[in-house]
Amino acid sequence: MGRFVLITGAAGGIGSEILSALLGDPAVEHVFAASRSGLGPRRRKLTWLQLDYLQPSTIGEVAAKVAAAAPRIDWLIGATGLLHADSLQPEKELAGIQAGVLDHLYRVNAAGPLALLGACVPLLKAAPRPKVAMLSAQVGSISDNSLGGWYGYRMAKAALNMGLKSAAIEAARWRNHGSIVAVHPGTTLTRLSAPFVARRKKSVRSAAATAALIHQLMHQIDTEQNGGFLTAEGEVLPW
Repeated sequence: MGRFVLITGAAGGIGSEILSALLGDPAVEHVFAASRSGLGPRRRKLTWLQLDYLQPSTIGEVAAKVAAAAPRIDWLIGATGLLHADSLQPEKELAGIQAGVLDHLYRVNAAGPLALLGACVPLLKAAPRPKVAMLSAQVGSISDNSLGGWYGYRMAKAALNMGLKSAAIEAARWRNHGSIVAVHPGTTLTRLSAPFVARRKKSVRSAAATAALIHQLMHQIDTEQNGGFLTAEGEVLPW
């Protein structure tokens, strides 16, 4: 029985590489790839869907379209994240906080992914052993925060972590014992990280290398990891 997979952020740096890994996985029967445009290269066993967390109606539409085409979701991978944009930069101090920017970051990094997870519950409950992995960030760890700054992004990822932790408690009560985890992908060279890694002395992984680790992690996740905050290598991170 092949797996049905839904991946969001499928056109992004890490997401597109995870998508490639999934399409090359013989155990995957079909992939539903969601992106803001809903457009991408045509491939066998691949369906593109339009998903924009700033347009809440698309969340329910994605779940409905998957439900109409597939009997279940075995894996749900959230590879969506927003740190900066043309008019949006990480705050260095309290004076830089803007309520509108916080709302934007929350909707893309936390509220949207969690709403999609909620909309997909019936499909996840139909799978034998469903697995959910949402890309978070180590800067969302409250106990690990020793530098401060980056208020909106840190807060949004911390909110995502809390939501996933609660969702994992709920999934443990499902008859099929779902597994839900937050995953820190590690510093990876993408459009999201490019402005901040130019002077970094430590090594930075390629998107393909990070995607390979996450694809492997999906195979390894089990009920023992349910509710965990993990690195792409599967190590446990502090909340």
